Amino acid sequence: MNEQIARGLPPIDDEYRGPCWWHLSRLVDVTRRPGMRRIALVGLSVNAVAVVTGIMEVVWGWSALPIRVGPFELAVTIYPPFILSLLAAVWLGPTWGLVPAYTANLAGALVSGLDPVPAVLFALAGALEVLIFWGAMVTLNIDPDLKRRPDFVRFVGVSIIAPTTASLAILIRNSAQGLSLADGRLLWMGWVIGDVLQALLVVVPLLYFTGPSVRAWIDRQFATPPRYEVTYTRAAIIAATTFALIAMLTFLGIYMLEDSLDLDPLTLTRSGELLLPRLRDMEFFVVMLVVVLTLTTGLFSTVLGRMGERQRGLSRRESLTGCFNRRAFYELFPREVERARRLGQGLSLVFLDIDHFKRINDRFGHEVGDRVLQQLAARLQGTVRETDLLFRWGGEEFVILLGHTSAADAPTLAERVRAAVASRPFLDGDYPGPVPVTVSVGTTGTTRYPVDPDGLIARADAACYRAKAAGRNRVEADAA
Repeated sequence: MNEQIARGLPPIDDEYRGPCWWHLSRLVDVTRRPGMRRIALVGLSVNAVAVVTGIMEVVWGWSALPIRVGPFELAVTIYPPFILSLLAAVWLGPTWGLVPAYTANLAGALVSGLDPVPAVLFALAGALEVLIFWGAMVTLNIDPDLKRRPDFVRFVGVSIIAPTTASLAILIRNSAQGLSLADGRLLWMGWVIGDVLQALLVVVPLLYFTGPSVRAWIDRQFATPPRYEVTYTRAAIIAATTFALIAMLTFLGIYMLEDSLDLDPLTLTRSGELLLPRLRDMEFFVVMLVVVLTLTTGLFSTVLGRMGERQRGLSRRESLTGCFNRRAFYELFPREVERARRLGQGLSLVFLDIDHFKRINDRFGHEVGDRVLQQLAARLQGTVRETDLLFRWGGEEFVILLGHTSAADAPTLAERVRAAVASRPFLDGDYPGPVPVTVSVGTTGTTRYPVDPDGLIARADAACYRAKAAGRNRVEADAA
């Protein structure tokens, strides 16, 4: 490999650092794996404690507790289910947090005296708040351990936006219980201020100090790696759905608020017109505004999501072969290292170089050489495992990143790759006829973290050089 590219590209700034998540479907293994039984017990415990503390918030009057800050009189609500649900969402995944958030809100609403239908709708707000938190952390690449200053600053911003947005559903509770506007305002204020303070004073320290050890323990309970990234399109769909639900809850709250005013049908405005028809006219335009904003937001979110996904995909791919490029290697490498470290497994790398590729170009031309590279990439992609990542490193060089694979196992896969390449000629049936191709392959691996990507590449490249020196068309493992 040329000396000028030996060090590769510097790590890029937009590598994914957001929370991983485990799908709730993993619970199908609960009867076969002790780890899954422990995770199921954790999930049930979080849900039970959330429901109990949600009821306690109502019975013991933890809502809208008055506090005075200088000349201002504020209100704070203490709501432990929010803390439990948010931590479950960050450490395990969104569904693990949405379930206790919803059930706790529903139980509290029913105990507070809400009828079943308003209670079922009002309970959505708590789940939406958790979803906004989780979705923002994924979209903004907020590392759940909050070790970096940008992650902390972004999390603070989300801690203000999410409660403020979701709390609009308080209109449903206020209207269903016939509260005065002043009392309703205190409940809204208590929700917002309480959740902001709980996020900053309780959730942040827990994520910072206990997050790494808790997440490592959780990861060890699962047999396969977690999912890390969400596509731009899926993120846009989640955002559009969230906006639509918030809009629905807000409109329903406004509609119920009119009924709770209990106005005399004959009440007149100052101009002598009936008041209720005028209010209903205003409601119509409010509804249209909400619908238009929701549809517009959903449309543009989806379009921007698809455009962003396409651009991100193009920036990661090399145009000739469709393989990941070197930029993608430095973007995806930290994710694979973190996954291997948390699962307590190794990380390996395969470096391969086409033997005498210059002769192919000199004899048949660069067009044939390009077609050989395309067919080689397709053959490699069909040989490696689904979890392995294939990169075109430059020229006739390719790199395969083997997640959760020990250095001792890497030569076996490398030999399978070498044999697949040599098994039959390339361009068979096309002009200029069959072109025999072989590759020299070097492997390396590690279980020591953190890992220097350039150091790992250099070791695999050195092993590939030894394979060439030993006669080519062979596999050499890193001696380190």
